[in-house]
Amino acid sequence: MAIKKKAIIIPVVAALVIGGGLYGCIAMSSSAKEAMMANTKYSAVPAGNNDLSKVVSTTGKVIGNGTVDVTTKLSSCTVSEVYVSLGDMVREGDLLCTFDSSDLQEQYDSLKEKLDTSDEQTQSGHDKNERDLEAAKTKKENALARAQRNIDKAVKDRDDAYDKYNKLVGEYNAAIDNNDQNYDYTTVWAQLEQMKSGLSAYDDAVTAANDAYKDTETQYSDAVQAVQDQIDNEKYSGSSDTQKQLDKLSEQIEQCKVYAPQSGIITALNINEGSIPSAASLMTIVNTDKTVIELIVKETDITKMSEGISAKVTSKVLPGEEFPAKITRIVNVVSTDVTSEGSSSGYKVEVTLDEPNDKLLIGMSASVDVTTEDLGTKLSVPYSGIFEEDGQDYVFVAMPADDDQGGYIAEQRKITKGAESDYYVEVTDGNIKEGDLVIEDPKGEDLPEVTDGARIQVNEKKK
Repeated sequence: MAIKKKAIIIPVVAALVIGGGLYGCIAMSSSAKEAMMANTKYSAVPAGNNDLSKVVSTTGKVIGNGTVDVTTKLSSCTVSEVYVSLGDMVREGDLLCTFDSSDLQEQYDSLKEKLDTSDEQTQSGHDKNERDLEAAKTKKENALARAQRNIDKAVKDRDDAYDKYNKLVGEYNAAIDNNDQNYDYTTVWAQLEQMKSGLSAYDDAVTAANDAYKDTETQYSDAVQAVQDQIDNEKYSGSSDTQKQLDKLSEQIEQCKVYAPQSGIITALNINEGSIPSAASLMTIVNTDKTVIELIVKETDITKMSEGISAKVTSKVLPGEEFPAKITRIVNVVSTDVTSEGSSSGYKVEVTLDEPNDKLLIGMSASVDVTTEDLGTKLSVPYSGIFEEDGQDYVFVAMPADDDQGGYIAEQRKITKGAESDYYVEVTDGNIKEGDLVIEDPKGEDLPEVTDGARIQVNEKKK
């Protein structure tokens, strides 16, 4: 797109010849000026509906949508097989390579055999402890049942004694109330005193039975817990440590198979069959689910950008094709991009195509136009065709002459300016319609100044 500056236009002027020589003078006559203008070609651009959106244009390189370095925890194992090559496409979960696991497998098998023998012995002891535990629980249940029966008997004996005592007290009081002269008060009173003194013994028997129950429960609970402790301690036996070693070896054997952590393309391969890896990264996988272009944007343009705004991507390898995109990431920290052509500072911006394109390969260059202000399509004229007089804006429109002399007639028309782009200016009011030929640089220094009604020649430029 052209920039806002005066165009340098080389006039095509017919020479006026007098007496076989060139005629020229500083104070050119009106008729001579008109004759010169009539034979001068002015550049003109058609007014039209143009997109006045403001665009930042730059170039970048295609990168992947996320990069993963494939690593391993195995530090001294030899690579036995590699199943991928540089540039291969892989899917998440694909087997990438394997390490030699023969030494680890031999250790595992030897330790497993030892553990199996130990487990047989441990299982025998465990079975005995389980039987002892069940026996201890049974003894506890039986002892507590006996203790409970003793409590029940003591309670019954106590209750019967209190019932007899209370019944006799009732009879004694009734005889008194009835003034029974035949009732043997002395004998009954002595009997009540004897029964009363014996009631405490029944209470003590109940207390003793309850205490005996608690003692029995404690005794047998301790016996049960002792056997349970033996069973619990089996978890910390030597076989448990051996199992931990087996689990670790099993994990290491599994790590000898390296799978793709994500789908993408292999962009770096740092291993060879038969060798021990010398780098922490075995290989690099770049996700290609989305096509992302990384740009370095100048500080004068970065403030115009934000995530989500639209962009258009093109590439020399795909002439004639345009790909809609959006800004998906802005790194608000200045960085330096170093290439074979030199270095440039700016801010990294990532643009993602709306639809992935497998023709744009990792590392390819791409041109990106970022729409920083979407003004849309407006009726507009070239910026270079506008001039100002007495505070008003005007243009000259070249109208085809309706006579035998031909050419065009310049008509001065007042306009009202609106939104501006790098080349066009919106016309919000004025006698301008689409297709009108607007003369560029009508007041310039390189050609005679255009005047209203002047006859001129026009070199029409395409929009």
